[in-house]
Amino acid sequence: MNMFFKKVFLFIIYILFGLTLLAQSKKEKLSDIMNTYHKYNMFDGAVLVAENGKIIYKEAFGLANREWNIPNTTDTKFMIGSVSKPITAALMLILVQNHLVSLDKTIEDYLPEFKNKPAAKVTIRQLLSHTSGMPNYDIIKDFFPRISRQSFSREDYVKIYQDSALAFVPGTRYMYSSWGYYTLGYIIEKVTGKSYEQAMKDEIFSKLKMENSGSYFHTKIVTKRASGYDYGLGNFLSADFRDQSNTMGTGDIYTTVEDLFKFHIALTNNTLLNKELTKEMFTPGERPARYGYGWFNQNFRYTPTDSITANYHLGTTDGFNAFMIRIPETNSMAVILCNSANTDYLGIIRSLLKGLYNKPVVLKKPVHKDMENIIVSANAEKAVDAYKKMKIDTAHYYVDWLQMYYLAEKLLNLKKFEDARIIAENNVVEFPDRDLITLSLANIYLALNKKIDAIKFYKRTLQLNPISDEAKNRLKEFEPN
Repeated sequence: MNMFFKKVFLFIIYILFGLTLLAQSKKEKLSDIMNTYHKYNMFDGAVLVAENGKIIYKEAFGLANREWNIPNTTDTKFMIGSVSKPITAALMLILVQNHLVSLDKTIEDYLPEFKNKPAAKVTIRQLLSHTSGMPNYDIIKDFFPRISRQSFSREDYVKIYQDSALAFVPGTRYMYSSWGYYTLGYIIEKVTGKSYEQAMKDEIFSKLKMENSGSYFHTKIVTKRASGYDYGLGNFLSADFRDQSNTMGTGDIYTTVEDLFKFHIALTNNTLLNKELTKEMFTPGERPARYGYGWFNQNFRYTPTDSITANYHLGTTDGFNAFMIRIPETNSMAVILCNSANTDYLGIIRSLLKGLYNKPVVLKKPVHKDMENIIVSANAEKAVDAYKKMKIDTAHYYVDWLQMYYLAEKLLNLKKFEDARIIAENNVVEFPDRDLITLSLANIYLALNKKIDAIKFYKRTLQLNPISDEAKNRLKEFEPN
């Protein structure tokens, strides 16, 4: 009998040791992935991966402040852009749970200034799920920087969009709207009698001990908050300024990777919301986005043949990128918070999931990074020539259409219009079915005063994406009065 127990004991030790080795190798694999992205100047920030409700990997890379050479740490605070929306949605659902708000009541029920306005009859449910038909801020051609840099009272900011026509009958389609989530934040303030910041602190951050999270405003001093930077052409640039008074409810939260892990666990354990409301939050909505209340809820493909049922959200704001994904089936999650924009957030998340699920990970050099260096040392024409060679060298390089789009946009923002045109024209050839690519070229032609070419590609954008408000509005500007 003693021998039997001894064998059982040794077997258990063997299993535990094997699991420890597996966890160690997984952690090392995840670290190798992130170190490679950092080496390629594709990631500066903090990352966390959890499996079965436990953190298995967290690490920080690069600098929180380049002026003072201060490194990022895993408790550095980052702006998270639209990853704020899941938190806003949770706060609104808490108010629903407390019978302060009804999902089927309308904007005008809470905000009298919306009476007789186009969005008056839009419901809270439709705001949460981006099915309101309310437009997004990008319908305003010069929103950045003319409006984005200004400070507004709540009352003055809603005046910017409350007269805007709806894109469709509310509840019939999906269209992402940050103005919709700003409206939710404004309703939260009206219903609670508190600022959005205070309501968020009282109902979520304090209860979950998310002590490194808050609602940011540029006059606040926030210890250990990272500065935001943009990847330039072979260098870093300080990010543009955006006044956070116009991102309340949509993108004004700062936090850490560990605080977002706490938020994930609270949703898993129904600490904040009951099971019924949690289920509604994570129920897939209208196609193609399948957006529930604050989350994209759909299969997330991380290899050509592997996908998982997930809840996720992307966030971008000046100098910052964020991506958070939850895998409910295994109570797992991954989050990246980056203070050097733009980065290949989808590629990074896919690679982390490959590491999490023990799939092969082969990281190749990003083509667009080499192209940036060639543009600096020579010109865009030579960069395109090099692109054609690198794209067929699939053993060493990879091409990501979104990063190629960002490269053209970066050149446009730097007012390198001819270089931008050359890159964007190549992008249209390479990725003809991407509406962002055709829209980018149209905007570049407009900047070059090539109106006929601009009109052509705004129209092509609408062929690819009939609900592109930006393309519609630009074409209206060309119509005779």
